[in-house]
Amino acid sequence: MTNLDRAIRDALSKEDAEFLARFEQQSPIGEALGAFTGRYALLNAFAAVIAFASFAFFVYAMLQIMGTDDLRVVVLWSASAIVSAFFVGLLKIWFWMEMHKNQVLREVKRLELQVARLATRTSP
Repeated sequence: MTNLDRAIRDALSKEDAEFLARFEQQSPIGEALGAFTGRYALLNAFAAVIAFASFAFFVYAMLQIMGTDDLRVVVLWSASAIVSAFFVGLLKIWFWMEMHKNQVLREVKRLELQVARLATRTSP
């Protein structure tokens, strides 16, 4: 916490400080589970299922590579494993962007709350 954050917290009333404490940063697990709430919860759940299925296919392709001696089959399963691993990586980036979006939205909401509280204090 920076000195500016401390000064802002000291300026807030006890009620406002307690209310803003609900918007503090979550744990990484809480942030990951936060991607499954909101408007895109169903889409994110579908993407998670696809990511797990792609990883399972990657493991299956690697086992097929280990169990064969035919070069043509090894090349085909290797290409399948690479595409599957690439797809898993893309879906991980998707979820990282979702978690980052949720962090930014949480901060914007916190700032909106502070501005609204300030406006009610200064209005005549």
